[in-house]
Amino acid sequence: MTDLYLMLYLLLLLAVSTKCHSCRHQVPKPDEVVHGVDLEAHHVIRKRSISQNLRIRIIFDCSLNDLDKQKKVFIEDVVLPKAVEYWQKTLKVRKTSRNIRLLRQCSSKYIQYKPGDPYHYCVGGCKNVTMCGDVQVPEEHLDYCRMCPKGLSCRIDETDSYRGSGIEGADFVLYVSTKKTERCGYGTTVAYAAYCQLEGAFDRPVAGYVNICPSSISLERHDVTQVISTIKHEILHALGFSAGLYAFYRDKEGEPLTPRLSSTGKPAFNKTMELYQWSNRVVKEVIRPHWKIRTGFIEHRVQMIVTPRVINETRKHFNCSTLEGAEVENQGIVGTALTHWEKRVFENEAMTGTYTQNPLISRITLALMEDTGWYKADYSQAQDLQWGKNLGCDFVKKSCLHWMDKQKRKKKAIHPFCKRVKLSSGLQTECTDSLKAMALCNLVEYDEPLPQQYQYFNKLPNIPKSSKLAHFGGAVLLADFCPYIQEFNWRKGGQVVRGSRCDIASNQAGASTNYAVESYGNQSVCIEQARPWLLKECDRKHRVQHWGSGCYQVECTKTGVVIIVNNVTYHCYKSGQRIIVKTIVKTIFNTYLHEGILICPPCKDICQEASTTYRCPSERDAPLRLDTIDISIPCCSNSIVTPIYYYMILVSSLLIISLLSS
Repeated sequence: MTDLYLMLYLLLLLAVSTKCHSCRHQVPKPDEVVHGVDLEAHHVIRKRSISQNLRIRIIFDCSLNDLDKQKKVFIEDVVLPKAVEYWQKTLKVRKTSRNIRLLRQCSSKYIQYKPGDPYHYCVGGCKNVTMCGDVQVPEEHLDYCRMCPKGLSCRIDETDSYRGSGIEGADFVLYVSTKKTERCGYGTTVAYAAYCQLEGAFDRPVAGYVNICPSSISLERHDVTQVISTIKHEILHALGFSAGLYAFYRDKEGEPLTPRLSSTGKPAFNKTMELYQWSNRVVKEVIRPHWKIRTGFIEHRVQMIVTPRVINETRKHFNCSTLEGAEVENQGIVGTALTHWEKRVFENEAMTGTYTQNPLISRITLALMEDTGWYKADYSQAQDLQWGKNLGCDFVKKSCLHWMDKQKRKKKAIHPFCKRVKLSSGLQTECTDSLKAMALCNLVEYDEPLPQQYQYFNKLPNIPKSSKLAHFGGAVLLADFCPYIQEFNWRKGGQVVRGSRCDIASNQAGASTNYAVESYGNQSVCIEQARPWLLKECDRKHRVQHWGSGCYQVECTKTGVVIIVNNVTYHCYKSGQRIIVKTIVKTIFNTYLHEGILICPPCKDICQEASTTYRCPSERDAPLRLDTIDISIPCCSNSIVTPIYYYMILVSSLLIISLLSS
């Protein structure tokens, strides 16, 4: 048995792979954006309150006809309607009743303005075709050409140009395509989006596009939520979360937060960055003078959104009254940098630059949308961001190394960061802070040393002290290489078998491979394990290689938390109490005794988080003598089948595990 186990183990070493789906938003170039769409008279719309639910009209491009029928239906009937519905329920705009007629793009880069007239005029005329991203805008959606013929005064061309009926009953037009473009070839891009036309009174985007890369469209059940979340993310770039729009944000009175030039009525243009330059009332640089790394301290510069509601929400979230605002991404080109929340600070917020686990829209993102001056947000639609919640100023204003060292000195957990390196001899999982999923530390070794500002370790558990320590960092570049615990998927043959979230019943392992006797479902949470599980049969023992945490059904009772394992209840009297589990599991091959130790979680984390009426009983010492069940070790009648069962356990435990990303 031992020889068989070792042979198979050497043949099927466990591997961890990281696959990140990063956002490919690019700030549109000046000639790709048209300003001054006429919704209604400026003096009329300026007097209106923001009270109308955002109405988004979806226009599908003919490129969807190139998809197979199932994928086409999936995009048209599931993904786009669900993503759009969320923003329609969440955001309000100023009420308008006129059809949207988009403006034609100019045939040259030369544009002229009339004094007191917010609309631009195309010197030399308009293009024959107007594009919104990768989609040609239908003639029915376009207004007359506003032009300045050579040597003649600027005018509206009602003779040679056509005026369509426009888009009725909409506040924003979203053109959707599924083209295999060059941008789809970068990394694992799922989709990208941007705005293409802004209205004249407040500069609010009224038209935008999203292109979904055809090869990224997955109909797998576990991918559906991820795809919808990705499109929600991309739509928000088109609605306002973009570095190219920061200079157009307005205060609560509707006045620009960035000064305008009298000659154009627009902010100054930054030729280096190729976008309109915002003022420090929107984004400003903040210097962190004592940023701790492995060799000492450096000066660390960050860019932060400093609008009023964003400041208020971030201070409340992190419980840091001196926080200057919300940090934006500092890595990547403009579009990734500056146009997403900083991954190290906001990890699974949906508006970070890459998805790694359970993305959600928080109050902070909705606060930003309100601070554009264009929207009101329904905060009941926000989801609860747990990352960094109430962890204080040291977490959000200092490096991850500072946080880990501080927590270690206090003899506290360094969550959400971690220092456990993945080893081929087995993985030790742990629970996320929310206890909703199992997770792995994403600390990995790189081929080359990391840049000095991202080197954090002078020593690591199980790693000899050497120059190689400069090679270790978190698997997510946008998180400044800070290692943190991350949800994961089990994969086999390149396909996802199941995930690590406890509340999803479909993540349940099969009976013959459920060696930790786990149970997944909406009543299950993650429970820490004190040691590897043992499987016993006759005189044979098998120690499970991969352990640390598991998913188990729980109940909240008068005595506190109850953990249910294989239909047997175990009472938790206090946090940290250890429960010895011995249970018989029958398989199609034989019957085995599974032994493990579970560590009781805090009652308040399980019960009071989920209920406003439940109150945890006061903790008391666990009984000195725990009730135990006298279970004898099963002995099979035919020992030949035993290695087969162990082989199945081995193959299960050696499934390729990949860190979740989207």
